Amino acid sequence: MQEAMAHSTKNFKVTEFACKCGRFECLHYGIKQELINAVQKLRDLAGVAIFVNSGYRCPWWNEKVGGEKNSMHVKGLAADIWCEELTPEELKKFAEEIPEFANGGIGIYNWGIHVDVRGRRARWDRRTKRK
Repeated sequence: MQEAMAHSTKNFKVTEFACKCGRFECLHYGIKQELINAVQKLRDLAGVAIFVNSGYRCPWWNEKVGGEKNSMHVKGLAADIWCEELTPEELKKFAEEIPEFANGGIGIYNWGIHVDVRGRRARWDRRTKRK
């Protein structure tokens, strides 16, 4: 049985989560609907615009950008997001209130946060120290 293609939400288009490799043979829209819905819940809760830096990544693109070998992006379960109005720490606090992310992965970086719907809790902080 083939999985249904993900669809857009009130504030997010599926294309925002598409692989950015630019290769014709890539499955551009490998993103899972559960993730898009959870990012929409986060946007609704935060009440401010959220931008998607990276969503689905084909294995080739994931390797090119230095992604983890077993990245949730390759499985269509992850997005790297950021917000102009909130710090990464503030955005992370909102993400913790979304059940799909509370029971999934949340990583914090200088530029924003990684969120995923892996189905088990994972947390990390990869912010670099400022001098």
